[in-house]
Amino acid sequence: MPAGVTDPLLWRLALDVIDAHHPDQSGRCDNLLCEHQVWPCHAARNARRALTMAGDASAETEDDRRTAGEQQGLRPRRSRSAEAA
Repeated sequence: MPAGVTDPLLWRLALDVIDAHHPDQSGRCDNLLCEHQVWPCHAARNARRALTMAGDASAETEDDRRTAGEQQGLRPRRSRSAEAA
């Protein structure tokens, strides 16, 4: 597990999903649940995002950086305990 991981459970689950979704010779996901979606399939993309959210900076992809950049205008959420302090 990489040193920067803050959510080990999410990281392990996402890694399991990535291990189950690989491209075949034609460039489509070979997992039966994906019904031959173009790879990377939805599950593989979501698993890569989950790795990033779990704190694995090596899993960050260009799509993840674009999504983060597009959301810069959003205010960060604050917890109730932070508001009470």
